[in-house]
Amino acid sequence: MDKKEKVIETARRLFTEYGYKKVSMDEIAKESNVTKKTIYTYFKDKESMFKYFIDEELKHMRLIVEKIKNSNDTFINKLGNGVYQVITYRNNSKLFSNLIKDFKDENSNKYESFSKLYDKEIINYIETAISDEIEKNTIKPCDVHLSAFIIYKVFISVMLEYDKEIDEKKFVSKIISILKDGLLVKKEDEE
Repeated sequence: MDKKEKVIETARRLFTEYGYKKVSMDEIAKESNVTKKTIYTYFKDKESMFKYFIDEELKHMRLIVEKIKNSNDTFINKLGNGVYQVITYRNNSKLFSNLIKDFKDENSNKYESFSKLYDKEIINYIETAISDEIEKNTIKPCDVHLSAFIIYKVFISVMLEYDKEIDEKKFVSKIISILKDGLLVKKEDEE
C-alpha cells in the first residue's frame, strides 16, 4: 500500500470511528506514519478529504444503480429495488452516517449541499430510467422530474419517517404496486 492509500484508509477508519470533527490532520498523519506535509500533497485540507469520501460514497451508490440497471428485471422492479438499495446503503454506511451527522449537528451548509447532491444523484437516476421507458413506450408520458422527485421522496419518507416497523420486501412491493397499478379501483362502467 502506498502512502496515499495508507492516508486514505487511516482517515476513513478514524472518520468512521470518531466522526469528522473529532479527527485532526495530526492524528491522521500519526496513525498513517507520515508527516502532515505528506498528507497535504494529496489533500489541500481536511475539507477536501471530506469531499473525497463523499465522492467515494456517491461512487458506491452509482455502482449499486448500474448493477440493478443492467439486470433483466422489469422497469418498475428495477426502479423500486434500485431506490430502496441506494437508500439502504446510505442508511447502513457508518462512514456516511458519521460524516453527515457531524455536519447536520452544526447545521452547516456542507450538510445541506451534500444532501442536495446526493438527492440530485438519485433523482437523476430515476429521471433517466423514466425517460428511457417513455421512449420505449412502456410507460405513459409524464413530467419526468416531478415524477422522479415524488418517487424518491416517498421512499425517503417511508424509510426514515414511517412510524411503524416495516418489512422491507413488503414496503418495496407496495411502492411498486402503487406505481404500477395506482391506488384507485377501476369501476366497471368506466372500462
